[in-house]
Amino acid sequence: MGIVISVINNKGGTGKTTTTLNLGAAFAEKKKKILLIDLDSQCNLSSSMGINDTPEHVGKLILGEKSIQDLIIERENIDLIASTESLLDYEQRINNEPGREYILSEALQEVKQKYDYIFIDCPPSLGTLSINSLVAADFYIVPMQAENFAFIGLDKILQISEKVKKRMNPKLELGGILFLKLSAKTKFSQAIIANLDNNLLLKDKVFKTRIRQDIALMEASAFGKTIFEYAKSGRGAYDYRKLASEIIVKFNH
Repeated sequence: MGIVISVINNKGGTGKTTTTLNLGAAFAEKKKKILLIDLDSQCNLSSSMGINDTPEHVGKLILGEKSIQDLIIERENIDLIASTESLLDYEQRINNEPGREYILSEALQEVKQKYDYIFIDCPPSLGTLSINSLVAADFYIVPMQAENFAFIGLDKILQISEKVKKRMNPKLELGGILFLKLSAKTKFSQAIIANLDNNLLLKDKVFKTRIRQDIALMEASAFGKTIFEYAKSGRGAYDYRKLASEIIVKFNH
């Protein structure tokens, strides 16, 4: 049975898509079978995998127009359910549906046996689609940068996730907080990390692996490639391999 991991932050530009894409690729390199789901109307994950303007997208899944099997774009070890730029319209259309928060969870039951890991790239909001991802997930990962206001977003995600756990998905757990674009030598970054390390509730929830600054990570997605296809010997590929290994140990899967 595959583990479902939601990659979530209600702030944009934190590295959700970079992490979803390259963490999935790191597991695929380990011969794991991976499904990526793009729940963001910006479609960055889809375009990073070379998929643009497909008529078969996740919006049709959440409206019940297509089965999940019909929407999976199959690759060698990484499959994708793509997004659409009109996804917000689809989200609004389900907002009055009874049990709307369970749509993705119910759909994934059909395919969880096929995959080792399923990663969900969430939109930069905590609306219906993000709640769907948390209801469907076993764990959630919060990518964040060591910068001003980062804790404000983190606190809100933790509050919402705790409500989802209590009311809709009792198995949901915080998989970890992941620092990206990290310049560990700056005093501000050190202060942010120290703050979390000293937090009794969160100190064991911060991944030991940090994703360092690497221009190749940005370039790879612009060319529709994973970091392993673009610069497999670089620091970005090294860091995501290390993160995948840490997750295997941490999640015991």
